Amino acid sequence: MTLPASLLTAVERHPCFSGHYRSDSEIQACIDPGQPAARLYTVSCGDCLVFRPGVLTNLLPAGMSAYALADALSAHVRGMRGYRWSVAGYFTAGGGFWLSAAYYGNGLFLVDASRNRNGRAEVDMLVDAFRHGILQPEDPRMLDPLLYTTEPAYLNMAGPVTPIGSKGDLVRSNQYSGGPRPGFGRAVIVEFAPLAQASQGASAAPPPPSPPLPPPPALVPPPTQRLFARNVCQKCGAEVKERPLFTGTYVGCLC
Repeated sequence: MTLPASLLTAVERHPCFSGHYRSDSEIQACIDPGQPAARLYTVSCGDCLVFRPGVLTNLLPAGMSAYALADALSAHVRGMRGYRWSVAGYFTAGGGFWLSAAYYGNGLFLVDASRNRNGRAEVDMLVDAFRHGILQPEDPRMLDPLLYTTEPAYLNMAGPVTPIGSKGDLVRSNQYSGGPRPGFGRAVIVEFAPLAQASQGASAAPPPPSPPLPPPPALVPPPTQRLFARNVCQKCGAEVKERPLFTGTYVGCLC
């Protein structure tokens, strides 16, 4: 599915962390004073609700709806940032609540539930999303809020994205700030301890020892030519035979 490059660049550079978009109403816009109004689809960022990129429908693949456009943009940003899934917006389950969340894998989440006025922590809202079927937990123990650790953070995803495999990678990235900064939005780094610790243990474990090298092949001296009677020495031309000494005999030539 091909989308306009300028539209993809716009959503890639938007700083909100989830990268999840929802469809808005179709718009009739005057693009050319000499032409009829053109149809546009717009989508909205589920985090800030303010960023609303749009595109002319005649620039989209044939038959694409506004819903499909929102899904395609969300999938593009999700893949670029390395998320397994992401959500953002208002959910009616459980009496209704706001939630923005993204999951890297290995028990590492980004969560923001500050739009709610109930004072509940991000972990509680994430667990509620699991319990109400909005999200599917990777591990059944993710329904226990006591198995999580949290750390406040400020994020800006507008810059180049670096691969994130752990909380340490995220904290060392340019997308992270430990305190408020212009252009950075509030979020909470949430770790599901059992998976995060297992992942860190696996990465810290030393590699298995290499198998021992096979012993070098034994050096076998080249076979020496045995000299027998009736042979002729190639150097002196004398016959190799039994010859007398002062005491005893020897087998050889005259060399």
